[in-house]
Amino acid sequence: MRRPTAREIGLVLPALGLGHETPAPGARVASAGRPRLLVPIAARPALDALVPDFDRLRAACDELGLLGAYVHTPPTGEGHLAARLFAPSIGVPEDIANANSTACLAAHLAGHGVTEIAVDMGDALGAPSTITATARQDAVGPAVRVGGTAAVGRTVALPRT
Repeated sequence: MRRPTAREIGLVLPALGLGHETPAPGARVASAGRPRLLVPIAARPALDALVPDFDRLRAACDELGLLGAYVHTPPTGEGHLAARLFAPSIGVPEDIANANSTACLAAHLAGHGVTEIAVDMGDALGAPSTITATARQDAVGPAVRVGGTAAVGRTVALPRT
């Protein structure tokens, strides 16, 4: 995990519809495979109001080698927060639930004493989900466990081949 460069911030934030002054302090580039930009935003209304320019975001992320941008509110005292993942570089304009990015955020927050989080996602797409993560920081680094709940909307049987 590292701090983003000025170039990364300068390309991604405007594509998200954010100015340099909009995000809360603490943006990070984190990886559970392909790197993504973790972007804190001050409050839920600002998160809900985001309307990214997906073509511009994809171009920025492709140029920077990023999977996308995981924009999140700060956790409450109970570790509850909301997030949206925009990843047009991998064909996902917005994900309804993303465990890898939540794990990255949990690892980051563990270094600040927040060891359990519950992240609301998917609301903007009409498919609410909650991803949970627990993390601890030890001598080797962060250890993260991710889970969540889901409601089965339908079942599809695939033919055997």
